[in-house]
Amino acid sequence: MTQKDTAPAANDPASTQTNSTDRNSEGYPEAETIAGWAVAALEDLKGIDIRVLDVRGLCNFADFMVFSSGTSDRHLKSQANSVVEQLKAHGIRPMGVEGDDVPNTEWVLVDAIDVLVHIMLPETRDHYQLEKLWSAQSSQASGQVSGQASNKAVTAADAPAAYATAIDKIRASSRPK
Repeated sequence: MTQKDTAPAANDPASTQTNSTDRNSEGYPEAETIAGWAVAALEDLKGIDIRVLDVRGLCNFADFMVFSSGTSDRHLKSQANSVVEQLKAHGIRPMGVEGDDVPNTEWVLVDAIDVLVHIMLPETRDHYQLEKLWSAQSSQASGQVSGQASNKAVTAADAPAAYATAIDKIRASSRPK
């Protein structure tokens, strides 16, 4: 984790921005909204094969995982920086960014509290197949969370219509009201 992307110190004037300790407070954006902001930032920098997985009820460390690929380590880092800047513009300070300070990195992770943003080179993404792993977990647990969006994993390859619907819903929820 790099220091530049961690939550500010208590005496820092920027500490009025939301961080992980405030996430249950009134006015904190829903995870879907945060995922939408991340998707918008990735799209702005031409992220490749952007996918969103709903992992609510499957793990206790995230509600959504967002995946994107890039053409080079510079492209990965630029996408990560764009996500961080987009979140900061909305008053969210990510818990941290991993891999952005590694030369020739193949994977950058932005921990946006309830949303994890994985930005990888295509070869790395294919090697780890995190979407497939979480899709299998999601299929086993589908229907466990009532009153929320389906836990069924949403990927472009497996369910194009469902993916488009989920992305549209996230985009709509992230628009200013």
